[in-house]
Amino acid sequence: MDPVRVNDIAPSAAPPSAAAAPGAELTLGELLHSVAYTRLPTQFYALLQLAIPAAAELWSIGMYRSAGWMTLASLYGIWALSAKRLDETYTEAPPPAWLRATRALSRTLGGALGGVLVIDVFIRGLSLALHCPGCAG
Repeated sequence: MDPVRVNDIAPSAAPPSAAAAPGAELTLGELLHSVAYTRLPTQFYALLQLAIPAAAELWSIGMYRSAGWMTLASLYGIWALSAKRLDETYTEAPPPAWLRATRALSRTLGGALGGVLVIDVFIRGLSLALHCPGCAG
């Protein structure tokens, strides 16, 4: 099996510095940027097709936290897809307002929902760790 080089992972997302020098290796920052903005958003189409209906189904049967996590995954997918479109399409001309608003709204709602869910996990973890066996609660 051939070893995978860094440039083989994301050849279409090569930044201008790597595109100028053929055969140059990507830095860690360039690699992470290409993974976060190019590779993952293309995989989020499948996630979005599953996460939004699954969140609705989980909410309807009373599994609110799981529905929240699925909604968070779909919000991240929407943000990633809009960021990818902004990066690929609008380099010279300013992007339309609806696309910027979509990215900002999904980022804000995802950050707020993610914060609430992380605080919930932290409180649940503390309640399990500090549970008093003789207490009435």
